[in-house]
Amino acid sequence: MFRSLAIGALSFLFTLLAFIIGWAAKDLRAGLLAGAVIFSGFFLAAVVSLFYIKAYSYLDAALPAVFAVLWSLALAPFSFGASLFSAPAFIGAALLLGICMAVSKRWQLGKGWLVYPAMVFLYEMLPINIPGPVDDAFALSGSAGVIVTQFLRRNLKKAVVDGLRNSFKNP
Repeated sequence: MFRSLAIGALSFLFTLLAFIIGWAAKDLRAGLLAGAVIFSGFFLAAVVSLFYIKAYSYLDAALPAVFAVLWSLALAPFSFGASLFSAPAFIGAALLLGICMAVSKRWQLGKGWLVYPAMVFLYEMLPINIPGPVDDAFALSGSAGVIVTQFLRRNLKKAVVDGLRNSFKNP
């Protein structure tokens, strides 16, 4: 996970460098395009490195929220009045992904449970926003539903069996 975090941190430096070089070489549009291409390459490398993590820790589960706050601060100057990026929804998606990672690690549910919350996290990270709160509400409620499903899948069977066992002991 720290390898992905390092790649993500380096992406900001190299994106800024590519933006400055592109702007100096031609114009602002070329700088923005160069920065976007470099950032996309680094982001793809970070995502690919995430797939090779065999086991993660609880500290790793906290990293999406940290990244979300940093990313929200980085995009804040560009999204005033444009409604291109919803920082609260992105931070919420990061918190839900972190919780999902912790729950999945705690009860050893496997990485398959992280697919939907990770997709919501990536969707909310992009500076693409459908006007209105509908897309954020559906995405975040779906991610929360995955967490509840994980919890119930793990504990509901035990609770029902224990409840039935106790009801037969004390009729």
